[in-house]
Amino acid sequence: MKKYKLLLKLLLIMYFLTCPYQNIIAKAENEGNKNLSTTEEAKNAVENIYFVRSSAFIDGNIKTLESYYDTSQNLGKWSLEHEVRRIKYLNTWAKERGMKFDEVSSTIKVRKTINTKGRIKFLLDEYYKFQYHYKDDEAKTPNVFGVGIIHSVELAKKSSKWLIYSDWYTDCFEDALKAYTGDIKENIAIDDNSPPIFNIPNCYKSPEDQKKAFSSKFNRLKAVEYADKYCGIPWASGNTEKYPKKYKNFTGVGGNCTNYVSQCLGDKEGGGLKADSTWFYVHSPYSGGAGSKAWVNADGFKNYLIYSGRGRVLKRGTFKDIVNTNCTIISQLELGDLICYAKGRDIDHFAIITGFDSKGYPLINSHTTDRYHVPWDLGWGDKNIYFHIIKMR
Repeated sequence: MKKYKLLLKLLLIMYFLTCPYQNIIAKAENEGNKNLSTTEEAKNAVENIYFVRSSAFIDGNIKTLESYYDTSQNLGKWSLEHEVRRIKYLNTWAKERGMKFDEVSSTIKVRKTINTKGRIKFLLDEYYKFQYHYKDDEAKTPNVFGVGIIHSVELAKKSSKWLIYSDWYTDCFEDALKAYTGDIKENIAIDDNSPPIFNIPNCYKSPEDQKKAFSSKFNRLKAVEYADKYCGIPWASGNTEKYPKKYKNFTGVGGNCTNYVSQCLGDKEGGGLKADSTWFYVHSPYSGGAGSKAWVNADGFKNYLIYSGRGRVLKRGTFKDIVNTNCTIISQLELGDLICYAKGRDIDHFAIITGFDSKGYPLINSHTTDRYHVPWDLGWGDKNIYFHIIKMR
C-alpha cells in the first residue's frame, strides 16, 4: 500500500512540475503563430499598397496613396512624397515621347523580416513590369520592360490598418526627380491629346535586322543573352540564379553596372571579348575575385574602350542633342553597343543595348538598380546629364 501511495505522490509531483512548462510551450507556440499571422498580414498589406501605387502610374490617382502612409511623422511623409514625384515624372516622361502606359505591376520577394515593438520591417526585392505603346501607333504594339528594386520598408499598424512608416530603396528614377514636388493637390491627368515635346524619330528595326550577322570582335547576340540571363529580374530572365556566382557583386560598394557590362562583353558565356593586361577579372573561390579598374570602374572602362580602339563615341550630348539627329545616330546602334551616363564631367553609369522597341527606341540592361530592356534615357532627366553613345568595334 505504501508503494502505491509513494507512486501516486511521484505522479502528482511530476504533473505539477511539467504542467507550467507545458503552458509555457503552448504559450510560445501561440505567440509564434500570432507573429506568423501578423507578419503575413503585414506582407499582404505591402503587396496591396504597391498594387495601388502601380495603378497610380496608369490612372494618375495619387490622392488615393495618402491613406496608405503614416504621414504623422517625417519618414512616412517623405516616403509618400517620393512615390508621388516618381509617378509625376514617369507620366511626364511618357507624354513628352508620345507614349502611354497600358499596365504597370510588381511582385515582391521578402528577404528578411524584423519585428519591432508596434512595427514590422521587411527587407525585400520588388520586380516591376511596365507595358507601353506609342499613341501614333494604330496597332498599339505593346512594349515591355522591367526594373528590380531593393527595399527596406517598415510598417506600423494604426486603427487596425497597416501603413507604411518608411520605405527606403535604390531608385532608378532618382536622378530625374529634382524638378518634381511631392505635393498632392489633385490627381494627374493621364489621358490628354497634347503632342509630344520630343519628335522621336521612327528608327524601327525588325527582329531579323536586330539579329543579323554582325561584323565584330565579340559575339553580340551572346552578350545580349548573357545580359538578359543575369539581369536580376526573375520574370524576365527565367533564371533562378540572380547574378553569376563567379563574379563579385559590387552593389552597395561603388555599384555593379560596369562589372556587369564587362561580364556581358568578356565572359565566355557572353560576348567572349578577349581580356588583356588592362581590362581583366581575376576569379577567386573565396572572395568572388576582383576586376581591374578598367573592368569595374565606369570612368576607367570608358577610357579603356576609347584608347584601346575597342569602342568609339558616336555622339556625346544631352537627350535633345541625340534625338534631334533623325536616326543618324540611333540607326548605327546594334545589339551589344553601350551607353555611358555622365553627370556633368563625372562618368557615373554604364548600360548595354539589349533591344529596340516598336519604334526603334534603344533599350538597355544594367545593374546596381536592375534594368531589363528599359528605354535608354528613362530615369536620367536632370539637365546636367550627358550621354556617351559608344559603338563597339
